[in-house]
Amino acid sequence: MSEIFLWRTSDKYAGYIGKTDPDERKVTWHIAGLGEPLPPLEKWDAPMLTQYLGDGKKPRKPKKIGDSPSVGRPHLISQKAADALQDIWERHTTLYPVHLDDASNETYYMVVVKTMLDCLDEAASRLSKDYKGKICSVFDWVFRNEYLDNSDLFVLPYNETDYYVSSQFKDRVIKAGLKGFAFYTHFWDRNPLIS
Repeated sequence: MSEIFLWRTSDKYAGYIGKTDPDERKVTWHIAGLGEPLPPLEKWDAPMLTQYLGDGKKPRKPKKIGDSPSVGRPHLISQKAADALQDIWERHTTLYPVHLDDASNETYYMVVVKTMLDCLDEAASRLSKDYKGKICSVFDWVFRNEYLDNSDLFVLPYNETDYYVSSQFKDRVIKAGLKGFAFYTHFWDRNPLIS
């Protein structure tokens, strides 16, 4: 089995938030009490997102958008990324369209991973648990290969927004020339591979 990476967005590229409170609730679907549950794709009304430039005290400069900007924990992808890895998205995700106020002529999608694998080897991984014994964070992951099922993109049952990808996924991102994907070999990786 190939190496597994945690897919994040590079800090060198833009991050987004909802332009209005209703827009923000749509993209924070994974946070109980803050977001709205995701509707079926056919009932989705695409939110307007704006680049997060800080809380007003010390504004940031706008960043390049790239092919994998973030909206908090879920990832966004460009149309170029959607086309380049179409077979992977079709197998493992639902892509929800979103609008970016600084890229009005381009199509972006919020990636919602539907492939959930209970494949973590808890005894061999370094992780933290809450007082009830539920996993909160995984810092160094070891997966049980027999449960990986040749999936190129998946989430673990405890967290719907930490996206794990295969080396084939990473290689295809690089071959397609996609920008802004960051691939971590462990949670605190100081030198992730950035496309």
